[in-house]
Amino acid sequence: MENHPSEVKRKSDKKKKMTWIGHTLLKETGAIEKTALDWNPQGYRRRGRPKRTWRRTIEDEIRSTRRSWNEVKGIAEDCNAWKFFMDALCSTKSKRFC
Repeated sequence: MENHPSEVKRKSDKKKKMTWIGHTLLKETGAIEKTALDWNPQGYRRRGRPKRTWRRTIEDEIRSTRRSWNEVKGIAEDCNAWKFFMDALCSTKSKRFC
């Protein structure tokens, strides 16, 4: 069975997201991008702002693999483990995670 073009696009977008996250998690401790991934703003959203943030969508995708954000940060430190994790998360053959 062939994948629908929109599904292939969604999976390639997910792979690009996870590639960027892996790259960002490998940066040094003081990097702004790395700090922004862990930042949790306090307060309320203004009217009309979406409740679903980019980070929440990432956390949901990670939760679908039955892992936590801290586990993913640990996996990102090992390049080979990260590639294996991304292959499992963004597999075009498996519908389990995507």
